[in-house]
Amino acid sequence: MDFAARHAGFVIASYAVAFVLVGGLITATLIRYRSVRRRLEELERLGAPRRRKAEDGSAARDRTEEQPA
Repeated sequence: MDFAARHAGFVIASYAVAFVLVGGLITATLIRYRSVRRRLEELERLGAPRRRKAEDGSAARDRTEEQPA
C-alpha cells in the first residue's frame, strides 16, 4: 500500500474502527458466555430441574417440518 496516497488515512482509520468493533463484539460475547455459565452452575447447585421434552413432542418442534402458510 502506498502510504503517501491521499486515502491512506481513511484506510487506516477504517481498519482501526473494524478492529475495535470486532474486539468489542468478542469481549461482549465472552462476558455474556461467562455470565450464562455462572448462572447455569448456580441453578445446578440449587438443584433446579432441566427442561425436558414433552411426551407429545410439543416442547420442541422438528425444524424439518414444513410450517403452514
